[in-house]
Amino acid sequence: MHTTAVRRHNVLWLALIAALSLGTASTVHADDQQNPGSSTGTSTSNSNSNNSSATTDKTHKSTTLSTVNVNAQTLAGGLMAEQDQPKQVSTISAEAIAQQPITADYTQMINSAPGVNSASYDGFGLTDSSSYTIRGFNASEIGVTLDGVPVNDAGDYIPYASEYGEARNYESITVSPGSADLDMPDLGAVGGHVSFITKTPTPDFNIFAGQTFGSDDARSTYLRINTGSTGPVRSWISISQNSDDKWRGGGQDRIHRIQAKSVWTIDENNSLTANFNYNHEENYFYMPLTKADAAEYGYHYDYGTSWTPTPPGGFTAAQLYNDPAFFTQYNYYKLYQNPFKSWVANLDGEFKLTQNLSLSVIPYFQFGDGNGSFGGFLPLQPGANGQPVVQSNLNADGQYAVLEAYRPITYRPGINAKFTLNLSLDNTLDWGIWYERSRQLEYIDAQYVDPLTGEPQAIWGDRDVLTYSNGLPWKNFSEYDLSTVKKVFVEDSWNPSDAWTLNAGVAYLHTERDNQFALYPGNPDPADWTTYQDIDQRYHRFLPTAGASWKPDEDNQIYYSITRTFRAPQDSSTYGNGLLGLPAPLPESAWSNELGWRFTDGPLTLHTDAYLANMGNRTAIGLDPDTFINYYINAGPVRMAGIDAEGNLDLGHGFSLYSSYSYTQSMVKQDLYLPATKDTDAELYDTAGKQFPGTPRNMAYFGARYSQNGLTLNLNGKFTGSEYGDFLNSERVASNFTVNGSASYELPDFSVLHKTTIALNLLNILNRHYLALPAGPTIDAAQSSPTYYVGAPRQWYLTISTTLF
Repeated sequence: MHTTAVRRHNVLWLALIAALSLGTASTVHADDQQNPGSSTGTSTSNSNSNNSSATTDKTHKSTTLSTVNVNAQTLAGGLMAEQDQPKQVSTISAEAIAQQPITADYTQMINSAPGVNSASYDGFGLTDSSSYTIRGFNASEIGVTLDGVPVNDAGDYIPYASEYGEARNYESITVSPGSADLDMPDLGAVGGHVSFITKTPTPDFNIFAGQTFGSDDARSTYLRINTGSTGPVRSWISISQNSDDKWRGGGQDRIHRIQAKSVWTIDENNSLTANFNYNHEENYFYMPLTKADAAEYGYHYDYGTSWTPTPPGGFTAAQLYNDPAFFTQYNYYKLYQNPFKSWVANLDGEFKLTQNLSLSVIPYFQFGDGNGSFGGFLPLQPGANGQPVVQSNLNADGQYAVLEAYRPITYRPGINAKFTLNLSLDNTLDWGIWYERSRQLEYIDAQYVDPLTGEPQAIWGDRDVLTYSNGLPWKNFSEYDLSTVKKVFVEDSWNPSDAWTLNAGVAYLHTERDNQFALYPGNPDPADWTTYQDIDQRYHRFLPTAGASWKPDEDNQIYYSITRTFRAPQDSSTYGNGLLGLPAPLPESAWSNELGWRFTDGPLTLHTDAYLANMGNRTAIGLDPDTFINYYINAGPVRMAGIDAEGNLDLGHGFSLYSSYSYTQSMVKQDLYLPATKDTDAELYDTAGKQFPGTPRNMAYFGARYSQNGLTLNLNGKFTGSEYGDFLNSERVASNFTVNGSASYELPDFSVLHKTTIALNLLNILNRHYLALPAGPTIDAAQSSPTYYVGAPRQWYLTISTTLF
């Protein structure tokens, strides 16, 4: 997806944004991203069934594509679960999710897991301006699925955390660092996988309601209705309305959601589950800050809230980037909005075809439409009926502020199917296919802004757009992408003895990108402004995996796995390189090795994992200073190596302790060479041996919990080491330590009211001011300053919830 606006007027800086891109370097919003659904490969229960078993049956592997090991014993109040896969897996269950603010997004929920470095502007979870790295891989390199459906953007792989429904509807969130399971429908998961599973409808009728108030006028009204069993079908539907004011700058974030799930139990061996998720948001962007911004203006610095009227006749071209009134208008907060609506629907069919053969099949469809806007300037002149029109010479005088809206419209159907054959009690063979054909239209258009007040005429980019004198809409660019993905896989799991489990498999992933791009289409002076390009690229790779697990006794497990991962270049990567005469970018790929040990002895549980991932062809993203079009180059190999660990100690009497630790080395292995373009000279940067931006070497999480007699208390802290903002490691932000807490009390049942709970969440209790996780990493901070996420100040949220009937 094209996420950097092709702006005609801008400061002529040359910034090379690392491949890291963090899934957030863009302030624009796109939606090819709607598919979470993942399995850890060890679940033994169908996610569509209400299985209450607390142990796993190692002689049978479930066929379902959308399950996690949620039936295993959960630990640390839901922050940890027993696992037996031959790789690191961390599961956060509904018990822990319930201790978060009711609208928290998943980047906040997974922050306790080892290897995860997450950041968000808003503690209430109502903004897409959040991201993370896992073991040094950025968010766009991590696959995300919701009930078996991939939700990363189909073009640039970025996940958008606010669009995946309400936290209270999640049964579990599972983090698989390093690699995803072979049966996962992941297009760009070169560095791991995150999966969400929503709750199963209850067999009894009930209504769950929650109301939240909090800092910055935060409000959330949530209602979920479980229909109970109506014959063989049981369902739930939830509706919610959430809002808060930005804690810095102007604007309010608002999200409305509808989610639903329905399970039809055909018989004990066959079922159908339908899932639906609708998200409608109208948000404002937070401004990412440089270190210099934070030092000079403070942590509350943001887009401006005042407007200076436009001079009569507009700005001259020479006044742009020179006149103080220009900067006031350019940074006006009402021009930086993020309205978006999306929905995803899928069916999950689980069928037993014969005594030993089962089928799991998930057809799905996603739709997304909206935009991310920013301030721009266009030469306007009076048109028919007084409606202004854009001059064909875009550098002419008479420049007026407009709301430029990057608008992606996505249609994404697909199907994922897996067969499971039980060859014997000790051997299971899985094979299947994933097919997806997504279409995405992306463009930047502009909408009129009142020159006296700064009020945009509209914000969605779907009406009242500015046109040329020929009646055609002004567009900065227009891009149509057709992405076709085909994947086949086969995997065998064998238990030669009670102590040993061996897994081996291979997948073949084929991605085809058909791209049509036009710069300034419709301009009446095409000779000077308009260019077109059509590109068809194909990428494919065999992806083997193997793992072994040994349990010398009931308390210990030792495992090793090796996996190859792969992702095709982003959809926008080909036309930028083509226009600038650069070679086509190469796909990213990695070999991931893991050696781990799990230990359980009474109240103590420990999971440790050492890993080594060698990644080739990591991509760096450049910005051409003349056309302001992205181009993509090979930044060379990167080695990620480290240690992850997590543990839980049950002290009895309701007390427990949980901790996780990560050491990560993410080393760039060669100098970065930037080839010459028609506008820039070649350049070589001394990046060999440097730590990859956004990857702290040390992170630690510690949590203490008490839960007894209806009272639950949580206190946790997260230490995040210093991290670099540029490839040359010339600038870094200091380490930070944040403390969060929660307290809840469950009242006795009264009449039809059950599990009535009053909960208080406190975030950043010490009120730390800090920068973290580069939102816009660069090659050299001396040439172009990196921007960072700004940690929210102390915030509180009070929630009252109950279950009726």
